[in-house]
Amino acid sequence: MRAERTLPLRCYAYGSGDGWEAICTDLDIAVDGASLEDVKASLATCVELYLEGVAESPPEERSRLLARRSPWGVRAKLASLARLNGILNLNSRPPGFVLQSRAPANV
Repeated sequence: MRAERTLPLRCYAYGSGDGWEAICTDLDIAVDGASLEDVKASLATCVELYLEGVAESPPEERSRLLARRSPWGVRAKLASLARLNGILNLNSRPPGFVLQSRAPANV
């Protein structure tokens, strides 16, 4: 059995048209779906698969693959809107959440 460690990843989800979108800004992975629960589950799966691929990559590539963040402007906008949502308790703003991903220890 492989050892695992927990990676806290910043993620955001927001309503888009008649569905939802979610993004992990720490790894620049995005998904869409019908509900908030759908996009959270889908994003968790995508992140897990990505981290498994990183673990199977050559050691010299891993740090580059883990440093693949969303563009600064996207991160700043989503973090600001999530903070505003927390202050004003607005339901129409993107909620932020932390995805606790279990990554293989060699990542």
